Amino acid sequence: MRIFFIIDETSFYHPHFLAKFIKHTQDSIVGAALVTRVPPKHNIEKYMIRHWYYLKPAELIKLAVRKIIYKIMDIPGRSVNGKFYSVKSVLKYHNIDFFTVKDNINRKQYIDNIRGKKPDVIVSSNSLIFGDELLKLPPKGCINRHSAILPANGGVWPVFQAYRKREAYTGVSIHTMERGIDKGIVLSYRKVEITQGVTIAKLYEKCFDLSADALVDALDKILEDNYSDVSPEKSASYYSFPTKKQWKQFRENGGRFV
Repeated sequence: MRIFFIIDETSFYHPHFLAKFIKHTQDSIVGAALVTRVPPKHNIEKYMIRHWYYLKPAELIKLAVRKIIYKIMDIPGRSVNGKFYSVKSVLKYHNIDFFTVKDNINRKQYIDNIRGKKPDVIVSSNSLIFGDELLKLPPKGCINRHSAILPANGGVWPVFQAYRKREAYTGVSIHTMERGIDKGIVLSYRKVEITQGVTIAKLYEKCFDLSADALVDALDKILEDNYSDVSPEKSASYYSFPTKKQWKQFRENGGRFV
């Protein structure tokens, strides 16, 4: 099956997810679109910069140090002790053809590039919204990776919201894509237990680690034209970036970001 990836260049989690998937699949990745810039209203980093005061001083320092380390350790096209520090390095290491995307994946040149790869399925793990033309392009559809057990906790920062609400678990869903954000059929999922005091960063790390396995399962189903919904969740919820009230609830529940 011919697979095309559309994936964010976020160094903390995506490189490991992609590298693990490539290691555990026999499917052919025919290309990738590397999202290097996201519009401000969907940009998590810009949200954090504007609302830096929601983080504790120690958390700000840890995030800054981690970002610097990842910049220093990233060697284009190479792993360091078996670890990659950018999605770009993973793609180059495995000789996967890719192009960069800024702000809008639905531009004609991007669509034409993807169509030229003749993908059977498009795999999404990024912050951009797909238009109808892109959604209908691959014959077996588009699927998305989301860090929650959908339809609960759709939208932005689902792991944060799950912790804030004192839910027993979060996780990852691989779901079919349609016009609505984080809608569609859940083809596979993995659960991640939320223990008291665990950081949001650690939960996301676990979610992305399990994402590769969940994606393999979903693609196996698609190969058999099996689009059955397996989600254990019945109630839907959707969130944008956390509000001041939600940050307060998160902290009152003992929440730590990193």
